Amino acid sequence: MEQKQIIEVIAKSLSISSSGIGATTSLLNEIGVDSIEMVKLRRDLIKNFGCALEVNEIKEADTIEKLLRRIIENKMAS
Repeated sequence: MEQKQIIEVIAKSLSISSSGIGATTSLLNEIGVDSIEMVKLRRDLIKNFGCALEVNEIKEADTIEKLLRRIIENKMAS
């Protein structure tokens, strides 16, 4: 799994361009993901990566880089 794949899923889920999203981009502060979008994003991450992250785990990860680590850790634990 690559960072690029997560960026593409996030961009598609939130209907935004992937060009401005990088490893350290904050979902909350830079992209401005709200609670409804966070639920939608969670659903799309589960669908695409088979991870069982909760919304609060995605919020805590916040950056793309940390979110990738969370997804990998989650998949390894299951």
